[in-house]
Amino acid sequence: MKNVWLIFFSILASFTLQAVPEESFFESFHQDVLPYFAKGSQRVFINPQGMKLNFYSFTSSQNSKNLVILPGRTEPGFKYAELVYDLRNLGFNIYLLDHQGQGFSERILSDSNKGHIRYFTDYTRDFSEWMKEIVVPETQNQKRYLFAHSMGGAVASLYLTQGNKNFTRAVLSSPMMEINTKPYSEGIGRLLTKVLVLAGQGKKYAPDRGPYIAENDTLEVNEVTHSEARFNMSKALFVTWPEIALGGPTARWVYQSLKATKHIDHLA
Repeated sequence: MKNVWLIFFSILASFTLQAVPEESFFESFHQDVLPYFAKGSQRVFINPQGMKLNFYSFTSSQNSKNLVILPGRTEPGFKYAELVYDLRNLGFNIYLLDHQGQGFSERILSDSNKGHIRYFTDYTRDFSEWMKEIVVPETQNQKRYLFAHSMGGAVASLYLTQGNKNFTRAVLSSPMMEINTKPYSEGIGRLLTKVLVLAGQGKKYAPDRGPYIAENDTLEVNEVTHSEARFNMSKALFVTWPEIALGGPTARWVYQSLKATKHIDHLA
């Protein structure tokens, strides 16, 4: 699998992106990026579980190729507004999915702050059905490219190994092939969360995890970006729309995800 699907092929390498400068990010994001993102279509897809999943599409009859974006855990599609804006003149139609339990998509639990899933393969099934019902019919006879980040990379890996051939190339950015279970080893983490699930505690936060608290979310403790402007933008999304904020994962999410990454490793 590593030699076939998990090829880090940058389809954007030959292009010059017009990234928003750090020093003028706040002004540019509100004056240029957000208005452009608002021109896209915010749509709903009903997944096999009957859940309403949010997604965005940015299309033009002048475009001849398509980019599908799968975000990482906790990431609302809205967070990719700058990337969508950067690609505006490169001839791509863009499709951007909010995974179930994230962004503006429906949650399984009443506590929207908990990252929860019944089975990790539900993410892959959602993606497969969304592609089959929405993306493929709307992009017939056109090239499709996939960009998947973190957890989205794990979802994409499972999808691609099922023999799906809907993409010309795929870029997996920091794909979730292993989960940080510190201070426990991965094996202990899998055993512990399995015990919690079997004990009926699967819907509770995993050990040492909890809800998103904006006051504790600071640039100094974040592990995602060195850009203060972009960090502030991401945090502002959760402050403005607290319903899309996502805290720690549940014990079941961790257990299912550890099973999924182990399965992916065996496929390699």
